[in-house]
Order: sequence, then structure tokens, then C-alpha cells
Amino acid sequence: MNAKQLQYAIVLSETLNFSLAAEQLGITQPALSKQIQHLEADLNIRLFDRSKSPMALTPAGEYFIRSARELLYKEEQLRKSLNRFESGESGRLVIGVTPFRSLYLMPELVGRLRARYPGVAVSLQEVNSAQLRKDAAEGKFDLAIVNLPVDTTLLETVPLEPDVLVLAVHRSMVGKLPPAEGGQYPQVDFDQLKELPFVVLSPGQELRQLFDGLCTAADFQPTIAAEVVGITTAWAMARAGVGVALLPLQFVHSQYFDDNLSLYRIKGSHYSRQPVVVTRRDQTLTPYAEYAIRLLTGQEE
Repeated sequence: MNAKQLQYAIVLSETLNFSLAAEQLGITQPALSKQIQHLEADLNIRLFDRSKSPMALTPAGEYFIRSARELLYKEEQLRKSLNRFESGESGRLVIGVTPFRSLYLMPELVGRLRARYPGVAVSLQEVNSAQLRKDAAEGKFDLAIVNLPVDTTLLETVPLEPDVLVLAVHRSMVGKLPPAEGGQYPQVDFDQLKELPFVVLSPGQELRQLFDGLCTAADFQPTIAAEVVGITTAWAMARAGVGVALLPLQFVHSQYFDDNLSLYRIKGSHYSRQPVVVTRRDQTLTPYAEYAIRLLTGQEE
């Protein structure tokens, strides 16, 4: 049994398909099949039940894959621990982040990081929040940025500036709202928007869950003009006048603001999200990972 076989088994457990797993690993299907057979013979136990369609992990296989992930993670941490004895001027930093946060947080961070550590390659793994939590707990990132709550038994957290949520309303729709209270971002009662169409994210996403909660609290069924996957698309739809979009203010500030849009806070609500930087509790941080966290938390000027 070796590290390569562990990696092969893990990828196969994720695809449960020899052809797809071989393609991801960049090897031939017969070569992968032979390696898995050697692994099972070495262990004297079946890891995969090939009689089922699709193929499935055996109970022993499920236990093995969990343990294999942990072994490979510890091997990576050992390598990083040894790398700390070097200068830290070269390496690879893997950051897990949602696409919208990547848009407004990562350009400056990567630029400053590269200026200090020009030999470090930064890999941004842009996935949704649920996948970020799962992958962070499995140690697939050097650091990740997610919203609370997270499993603090596995993850260390460092808070970032909270997301403030605003409603982006096209000027063609502003006239349908009653006069709003003053301020840079005037406040409106959410139920004052019940006659307007909305652009929403797909079900299951955090912003969609917050939006659905607002509608329930205001006791109205919203008119959904468009349902989209990404915040960037929701922003573009709002700019085009398709509907009102609930968006993080930090994201809006990162875009070229459109004079055709007005931003409103929701009266009487404290809807915000608390993002945090997370790392595994037993994780070894490289000097450039520590520097990236200080940049994100404002500890570096």
C-alpha cells in the first residue's frame, strides 16, 4: 500500500466509475483497475462492491477511504512542517473561496502576497459555501473563507468584516416604493416591495434562504422574475431592470456602480452574514498562509 494507491482509491470512491476516475487521474482504466486490485489484495479485503450498478463502497471501503483521507492529510501537514525550515520564498497556497468573494477579496490579496512571496503560486478553489465547509474540514485548503456557522471542533476561525445585505432596485421600479427614510442607504420595509419582481439565487444557497425568510416574515409570496446561480448574474439582472436583488454591500462596492440602481437597507432587520477564515485545527500554516490571513483580517497595512 502506498500514497499513490490511496489517492487512486479516494478518487474512485468519489466517482464510483473506473473510466471517470482514470480520466481525472490521467491514467488508463486498466492501470487504475490493476492498482485497486493490488491494493485490495495487499489488504486482503474488498473495498469496492463491483456487483452493484453503480459500483459502491463496501463497509470496509467506507472506513478505509475515511482513514486514507486522514493519512494523506497528515502526510501533507508533515511536508509543510518541514518546509517551514526553508525560506518560505517558494511554494503553493490553496485558498477556498466562493466566486463572489473571490471577485472582491482576492485580486488585492493575491497581488500583495505575490509582491512579498514572488515564488508562491496561489490556487483559488472557487466553490459554493457547502462544498467549502466540507473541503475545509477535510484539509483540502491552506485556508478558506466561509460564513458561520462552521464545525469548530474541526476548524479554527478568524472573523472578517460582516457582510451587510442590501436591496438593489432599478430606477424604473423606485417610483413604486413609498418615500424611504434618509441616509446613504435608505431603509424600507420589506413588505413594501411585494408588488415588485425579484431576482433570486437558486434554492439551498444562503442568500436564497435569507430571502425566503424575509418573505415569510413579511407574509407575502414574491414574484420571481429570474432564478440564477451566481451573485454576479443577479447583480447584472438587477442592473438590467429585471428585478430587485438581495446582495452583499461589499460585493456591490467591488463593482462599477450603476446610476440606474438604488440601494436600500431593510428596515427593522439585522440581516448580515459573518464570514470567517477557517483552517483545520491540526493544520500547519506556512509563512505565506499566515501572511494571507493577516491581510484578510487587516493586521497588515
